[in-house]
Amino acid sequence: MAKTARAVSVLLAGVCLCCLPAFVPGPGRFARSVAPAAVGAGALGMLGAAPAYADKIDDAAKVLSEKSYPFLKEIDWTSDVYAKLPTQPPLKVMTAIDTMLKMGAAMDPAALKTGVLAHSQAIANMDSKGVATLADYTAINSAIGRMISSVPASKTMDVYNAFAKFNLGSDVGPYMMSKVNAADAQAAYKALMDFKDVVKASQR
Repeated sequence: MAKTARAVSVLLAGVCLCCLPAFVPGPGRFARSVAPAAVGAGALGMLGAAPAYADKIDDAAKVLSEKSYPFLKEIDWTSDVYAKLPTQPPLKVMTAIDTMLKMGAAMDPAALKTGVLAHSQAIANMDSKGVATLADYTAINSAIGRMISSVPASKTMDVYNAFAKFNLGSDVGPYMMSKVNAADAQAAYKALMDFKDVVKASQR
């Protein structure tokens, strides 16, 4: 179950990272696993989660957003470093992306639509540095939590396992940490882990 939990955390960061320049992975081992991959609140009854869980995801998304926002603003989102994957065989990259597409296809359509609209709104409102507003960032995290909670854990594991095969190097974590305030990075990482637990608890 520990591997599944880590996979959920990777997917949360990965989906956030690929959809909008508004989320970065935490420090250390987690950053080394996620950063180079660069992989994107309607009616509760339509989102594939019970109301109690949906409320918990919203609450956890709010906490995550508030605690990670300082870290978010420290990132240079005008850099293309987050869109680069260290050299990998193209066919292997395509296979990994295929697992993501299958996961997306399995998501609750209403949850997926809410996530797309949340990202679109955030893009429209982001500042000149590419940073979303706190409100939009919170909406994105909430939507992503619901999107992931609407798919079976096996889909999460498929994506995790596909990207875990890549050799992404050992210098990514230290490099990213050198660009931000370490304390803010640690706070963001802890908040992400807490959010991951809430999402995993509601995952079907």
